[in-house]
Amino acid sequence: MVPAIALIATTLAAFARIIQPYLAIHYDLRFELGMVIGQVLFQWCVMWRRTWSERAHYALILIAISGLGAALLWPLLLFHHFAPVTPLAAVAYFFGVVAVMFLAHLWLVHRARLPLLLCATWVVYRLFLLAIIVKHS
Repeated sequence: MVPAIALIATTLAAFARIIQPYLAIHYDLRFELGMVIGQVLFQWCVMWRRTWSERAHYALILIAISGLGAALLWPLLLFHHFAPVTPLAAVAYFFGVVAVMFLAHLWLVHRARLPLLLCATWVVYRLFLLAIIVKHS
C-alpha cells in the first residue's frame, strides 16, 4: 500500500509542477501525502459509527480512486514530456480526470454498501483543498 501511495503522490506532484502558476502554495510530495492522509481521516469521521473493517475497506477505495486519478494523469505527463502543455490545458484535462474519479468513487461506495454521503463529503474535502491551494487574484 505504501508504494501505491508514493506513486500517486509522485504523479500528482509532477502534475502540480505543470499548473504551479495557478497554485498559491508550493505543492510537493509531502503536501500530497498530507492530503491523502487527511482525506482518509476526514472521511473516517463521517464513518464514525461504522466498523473498523468498513473503514479499512473505504480507505482502500480512496487509494484505488487516487490511483485511478494518477493513472489518468500519466498520458498528460507523458505528452508534456515531449511537448509542453499549458497550465490551462492541464487544468482542463484534470477536470475530466476528477469527473471520472467521482463516478468511480460513487460506483465503489454504492457497491460496498457504504453511505452515499461519503461521495458528498469526498467532494467537500476536495473543494476545501482547492480553496487553500488555488491562487486568489
